[in-house]
Amino acid sequence: MFYKPRNALYSRISRRRFLELGGSAATALGTGALAVGMNSVIMRSPVQAQSSDDAKWRQYAGSKLTFLSENTPPSFAIRENIKAFYDLTGIEVEILTDDLPVVQQKAGIDLRSGKSDYVLNYVQDKPIGAPFADFYVDLSTMFGDETLPQDPNGYGDDVWFENFLSACGRFYSDEKIIALPYDAAVACTFYRQDLFEQYSKDFEAEYGYRLEYTADTTWKQVLDFAKFFKALRESGADVPYGYAQHQGAFAWTTQLDIQRLMYSHGQWIDFPIDDKLGSKRPGPANWGDEQSVLMLQKFKEFGDASHPDNLANGTLELNTVYQSGNIAMQVQFHEFAASVENPETSVAAGGKTAYAPCPKGDPEWNLTGGPNVNGTNCGIGGIGINANASEDLQRAAYLFAIWSTSENIQYDVLAGLGGTPTRKSVLERPDVIAAQARPTKMPNALTFDAVYNYGIKDPNFVLGPKIPEANEYYSITAQETQQMLAGQKSPQETAFALKEQFDFLNDV
Repeated sequence: MFYKPRNALYSRISRRRFLELGGSAATALGTGALAVGMNSVIMRSPVQAQSSDDAKWRQYAGSKLTFLSENTPPSFAIRENIKAFYDLTGIEVEILTDDLPVVQQKAGIDLRSGKSDYVLNYVQDKPIGAPFADFYVDLSTMFGDETLPQDPNGYGDDVWFENFLSACGRFYSDEKIIALPYDAAVACTFYRQDLFEQYSKDFEAEYGYRLEYTADTTWKQVLDFAKFFKALRESGADVPYGYAQHQGAFAWTTQLDIQRLMYSHGQWIDFPIDDKLGSKRPGPANWGDEQSVLMLQKFKEFGDASHPDNLANGTLELNTVYQSGNIAMQVQFHEFAASVENPETSVAAGGKTAYAPCPKGDPEWNLTGGPNVNGTNCGIGGIGINANASEDLQRAAYLFAIWSTSENIQYDVLAGLGGTPTRKSVLERPDVIAAQARPTKMPNALTFDAVYNYGIKDPNFVLGPKIPEANEYYSITAQETQQMLAGQKSPQETAFALKEQFDFLNDV
């Protein structure tokens, strides 16, 4: 006989389904509860609107939740601090982390199968949110629920950094919020200021302007920088290459590389849709026009001027190349500053690296007539709740979602493992303000001016296509452009191939 604890809730399953699940079912039932996917346990103590905050936090004490997340600093930091959540709520949370493509695959199978093995999901804006938005709980229905604890600062757009809530929480309409901003990886420029200063006179003698980087530095000038360092190295000088791109096997970051360049010149985007909300029917792709062909030509020139392992360098590898002193500049995600500033692993630490906004569009490269901007994109990871889960599992998961995205936890993640906050109030703390200048105990804070005060703000911010077939779109983009970089296709052929495949993908 199975022991059923008082207040335990569980889903009924057929005898056949029980036998299919095998011994794991007996184990789960023996602990007192069974959720849809067998990994979560839910127990409930009723509360009222008049109940104390302590009672509201502890109404699901004895329960267990499973959180599937990318292996990012916030997830590691929260795992280290998970006892604080248990002490507050009595809820055990198992945090499972993996590379983003694996998380995307596991979450997709769980969501589309109608199961809830992973009640809590890491909702990376486009790779996970765009294809699976309809499978997540509308969190706004729990905002203000008097039987649940609430964050005193609330959950509106104004408490998060600009555009963050839309990035990971809104998909295809503004009527629901499917995730709360949990962590952020925003693009900005990392460059070796020491080398720029050392070689400025040589560069100026050849190019006619100073080797320096500012918020007005254009992509055309960055290409000059890359060519200068490559030529200097090939002449025998002991210097790094100037630049490298995000290529490798991670198609999403390859697409982000291209998108920054494209958007900077006239705010060009792939499809004629709302860039913040996305569209389930994006219509004909803009690829194949004059601007897209020109940008691919320039992207190929960057590839030719880059580090020789350019096609093999994914996001992590690119940062390793920079840390090891083999490139003088990268456009990288700001969460990597913590590793760049680690003197035990990085030759670029100790004040050698400066951080600035992404490069700006160059008037000579802009055929659109639109504005030249510092095109900045990102990955904003949110925490969402699987809508397949029972109502009580959803409510228990909500407790974890609001706790892990609260100001204090966001601060702890920043101070502990070098995370990147999503709540504005974290940056208002005196020690975080001070940390934005050297010397600092929070190295990621060195990027905050370039990112939070500049890059994520309109008109510089570009989210990119939120479309149901987002992951197929990334794969096509990476495959075609990498063939171009390898010399197998011309930029014009690549632009038309992209249009043809995107139009087919979106039933145009």
